[in-house]
Amino acid sequence: MSLVASAVPERYRVEELRMSWLRRVSLLAAMTAAVIFGAASQASAAAEPHNVGWLYTVGRGGAAFFDADLAGHPSEEKLTVCDNASNGRGVRAYYSGTTIINGTEYVHTWEVIDPSNNGICGTSTGNIFADGFTVYVEVCEYAGDWEGNCARSSGVA
Repeated sequence: MSLVASAVPERYRVEELRMSWLRRVSLLAAMTAAVIFGAASQASAAAEPHNVGWLYTVGRGGAAFFDADLAGHPSEEKLTVCDNASNGRGVRAYYSGTTIINGTEYVHTWEVIDPSNNGICGTSTGNIFADGFTVYVEVCEYAGDWEGNCARSSGVA
């Protein structure tokens, strides 16, 4: 009788493991398909340029701006970050997006800083990101190793 009682739970455990494996394989297949089709649709979608207006840190001590199509210069972006407060902290913005080099897509991040509230914002200008792709913007205050009061948004190059 003890053999029968122990055999039943073992059979259920094997079936449970089989179902768990099946769920994992199905989930992996679904995720792979989503990545492949998502990447294909992003690459083929030519979205219109979309700026990120002034994006302020929490407390408005700093701000970043993403100009997707600089006036008079199509396909040229301008990245701007400004320290708006004399609080002993600088402001750093990260701009992350796709660039295409020799037909291969790469994701890279640009960092632009304004270390002090001196009336001069930090900027970077050029054909930085591939047209029609999403650009993610994060702006944070920093002091030494500390970084916080961050805000995030996105636009299209």
